[in-house]
Amino acid sequence: MSEPLDKELSRMALLKKTQEKKRFNKVEYDRKIADWQIFYLDNLDIFVEEYLEIPLKYFQKQILLDCWKNDIEYIIASRGLSKSFIIGNLAISLALLMPGVYIGISSMTLGQSNKIIDEKIDVLLSSEKKGISPILKQLRKDKYIEFGKDKTTDARVVSVGNGSKIFAVNCGEGGRGSRTNISILDEAVLVKRKDYDAIVEPMLEPYSFNGLMIEPKQIFMTSAKTKDKWVWNHLKKCVNGHYKDRQIKYGFFAGDIFMAVANGIQTKKQYITRKENTDEFTFSQEFLNLWQGESENSLFSFDDFHKAQVLKKAFIPRNTNEFLDDKDIDYEFNDLECRYLTTDIALSGGRDNDNTVFLLGKFNTETYRRSVEHITTRNGLNSLSQVVLMKRLFYEYKCTYFVMDSKGIGNSIYDILTDETYDGERGVTYPAWTVCQDKQLQISSDGVINDKIARTLREDAEPVIIPIAGTSEINSAMHLALRKNLKDEIIDFLIDDNEMELVYADKDPKWMIKDAEYRADRLLPFLETRFTINESVSLNTEYKDGGVKVKEDRSATKDRYMTLAMFNYFGDKLYSKHNKDSQQSNFDIDAWSSVLSKCL
Repeated sequence: MSEPLDKELSRMALLKKTQEKKRFNKVEYDRKIADWQIFYLDNLDIFVEEYLEIPLKYFQKQILLDCWKNDIEYIIASRGLSKSFIIGNLAISLALLMPGVYIGISSMTLGQSNKIIDEKIDVLLSSEKKGISPILKQLRKDKYIEFGKDKTTDARVVSVGNGSKIFAVNCGEGGRGSRTNISILDEAVLVKRKDYDAIVEPMLEPYSFNGLMIEPKQIFMTSAKTKDKWVWNHLKKCVNGHYKDRQIKYGFFAGDIFMAVANGIQTKKQYITRKENTDEFTFSQEFLNLWQGESENSLFSFDDFHKAQVLKKAFIPRNTNEFLDDKDIDYEFNDLECRYLTTDIALSGGRDNDNTVFLLGKFNTETYRRSVEHITTRNGLNSLSQVVLMKRLFYEYKCTYFVMDSKGIGNSIYDILTDETYDGERGVTYPAWTVCQDKQLQISSDGVINDKIARTLREDAEPVIIPIAGTSEINSAMHLALRKNLKDEIIDFLIDDNEMELVYADKDPKWMIKDAEYRADRLLPFLETRFTINESVSLNTEYKDGGVKVKEDRSATKDRYMTLAMFNYFGDKLYSKHNKDSQQSNFDIDAWSSVLSKCL
């Protein structure tokens, strides 16, 4: 064999050996990558801490592990337990480890879904300046991870170089998305069941991974609310399935504020402050993570109230600066509406004492529906300050009537109301008021009405006051009338404040950076509505002498409830007055209430 040929064959043999080695290394490399993928998926906590270099608390590690292990996972966590931080870590980790996976982050509004991607995955985890993961920063710099948005829906989209996507989904009106292998539903308790069934569920598809078909995963993140919500029954199914179902893997996790304190996410001082500044019912839900049901012998149910929570537009009175600047009220007045202010009065100050409650609502003289559009409370105001506020609200809302509890403290307040009232802050003098003498609208006896007329200070006083001198019979009638009208679904309430904040944020991208006082003012009526509902269903019912009595627990109050009951009861009087052509024009609410009480 010639020397050149020998050299050529040797070269070719070496080349073949090198190529075989390369092929072997490639196969070995792919196998090792697959092994690491499987290892990290089974140990998501290790992937996040050691690979992404993001420190985790022990309970956060457990949640990540359960989310991969189970087909349906529930995470019920109190406020301050970093739910959205966990969502962000879970989504980006699965997107990196599962090529071509589609992960949908759903919420009641698109704005809230976008917020999780923007604030957690974008800013907190991977941004060049604030991101806590150096690996994610580098992957983003290399454009392996890219952030964008859907041009049609404005939904945030995270694209990964392996074909995976994380995208926001609107679980409210008009929300639709593409296929999803993993669904993460944030604040599931605020999402309506029909929206979940119509939007999120149909998007779910299995995922093919290394030749295996993996069931689509559903992860529900929520805080505790009331047991009439569909999520409560779904959660119970999940818990039962965890122990009994062999086909579907169910899992659940629950954590309260004590877990947050124990893990250094919240401080003991923060816990004490929140407990002191939050009513017992709300604290139990939002911080102790306890699902609430109505009192065992309650006259009302959460379901009755929640079905009535349909209003997204509250009446927001102008503050003094807005008034002096002659800023228009953001509200449309309707000639078919009879608007009125209802007040339950208290003078004692301090957290454990009753509040003075101011409720603004309307009665539609055509449909006979009544709507509660504003509730606010004050504690510790003196008599004159309360009267000033009453008249402010009355004229801001363009009321026709003022419904008040006229017993006890109400008597002294009535006397002040019957004189002109000067509002020093606004430089306005409000007219004097007196009792309304329309027989069809009166709730108190003739004796009470005549006494009020005799005590009126000014002859030119406007006849707008509807006094209620509560007796056991009148109180019983009010309780039963409210129960009836809730069952008949003729009262509308504002939606929950948590839900409304999402609506505000969805409509206005700058909502969260607006002045805190401004946001609080806009949310206050919605928050007070929630307090009113909680207070109402927590009352205990006592049936005695053919009537009904409601009683609060020692640590609770019923001032909001009584204001609502008075508001509704006067609505029945307006109904009788305006429904002249109805067969029930002579309807006697008191007689009906007496009969009904005997049937309960």
